[in-house]
Amino acid sequence: MKRSFEIRDFINLFYKKKKFILLVTLYITLIGGFGSFAIPPKFEAKTDVLVNFTTANVVSSGEIEANLRLIETYKYLMKSNRILNKVNGSLKETYTKEDLNKKVKIESNINSQILTILAEGQTPERATNLANTLANTFQEEIKSLMNLENVHILSPAIVGEDTKSIKPNPVLFFVISAIVGFLVSYIFVLIQEMFFTVLDTPDKAEKALGYPVIGVIPTGEGKLIHDLEPHDVFTEMFRSIRANLLYVLSKKRAKTLLVTSAEPGDGKSFVSANLSIVFAMDQKKTVYVDADLRRATGRKLFQLPKRIGVTSFLAGDSTLQDIIQSTKVPNLSFISAGPVPPNPTELLSSAKFAYFLDELKKQFDIIIVDTPPLLVADTLHVSGNVDGCLFVVNAESSKLEHTIYSIEQLKQVQAPLIGTILNKAEGSIRSNSYYY
Repeated sequence: MKRSFEIRDFINLFYKKKKFILLVTLYITLIGGFGSFAIPPKFEAKTDVLVNFTTANVVSSGEIEANLRLIETYKYLMKSNRILNKVNGSLKETYTKEDLNKKVKIESNINSQILTILAEGQTPERATNLANTLANTFQEEIKSLMNLENVHILSPAIVGEDTKSIKPNPVLFFVISAIVGFLVSYIFVLIQEMFFTVLDTPDKAEKALGYPVIGVIPTGEGKLIHDLEPHDVFTEMFRSIRANLLYVLSKKRAKTLLVTSAEPGDGKSFVSANLSIVFAMDQKKTVYVDADLRRATGRKLFQLPKRIGVTSFLAGDSTLQDIIQSTKVPNLSFISAGPVPPNPTELLSSAKFAYFLDELKKQFDIIIVDTPPLLVADTLHVSGNVDGCLFVVNAESSKLEHTIYSIEQLKQVQAPLIGTILNKAEGSIRSNSYYY
């Protein structure tokens, strides 16, 4: 599926992932900023020299022009091997030629006879010593090289006055680290959104799957709604889902509703159980059928002891009335999956299972059938015997491509898919609502 982004999508992505982005940005900012203090410091010292042709008080324009032409020559001479070798010999520290060349910069302004020597050192004293030694050495060497005395030191470098710290700059490191942290974290969530898309919003699920979202269920504590307060927000969400389903089911005169998902852990059994309860609360005679014959969880959810169930009936060991169990919820019955069979797919695709559902329609108003996830073929066989299918999407983990693949499987067998339920959706409830 191709994804296209608009400007508002980038903004919405930031707000959705702002905790992660801000935390990563802060983390990288602190590492980069405080890491700058581990970098060996460097200081820069500055001294100025004046280049002129004569020591006379009055200098003609022609002499100034000649002096300006000397500037570029002198800049080259200052960093020549002859000068730098003599400077190196005068210093207490011994540098390589390449290292010394990197530590010294010569600057000049246009139409100016002043050359500025900038020298680096690990301490202000070393930087000052290097700048002054270079200036003095150059002044002496020009006398023999050019037979001129036209270089004058204007201001020898003084520790504290003409020195400054140039590396590291903690403020700059903090700023750059913050920018890098933001870009890295945002690019990460952008790549995740584009190539590892999780269906975490109703709009995204509807656009991707092409089916309406019947309801949105928030992340909860895993409790069934009959254990909650009558007007708990969680209960109200399932009442809203019930209203939407009743509208759809009434148009189709439907009774049997299959619930499935793409993978284990999406919450299909939890959704099935609460749907059963909320229908029973509406005075609908309801039965929850645990048709997940591989990993049944219905008995654990309703805390019922009898193990006989669907497989017991299909094997001919029990009658329909034997396997129907009452629950503590009025109007709600429960049918366990029964003992684990060696051939669950064959049992669910048998004519006897279709007969089993037809018999339940005669006794109940609503039949909720909890089936295995679409990792196995069981659900595809059951879907042909029900009136409607609900697909549960996990807003925390359901990947786009895998979910679409599961939906396509249902389409291929012409399953009566009526919509999806978005489970574990973050921020889908305003718990301070007046009406709750």
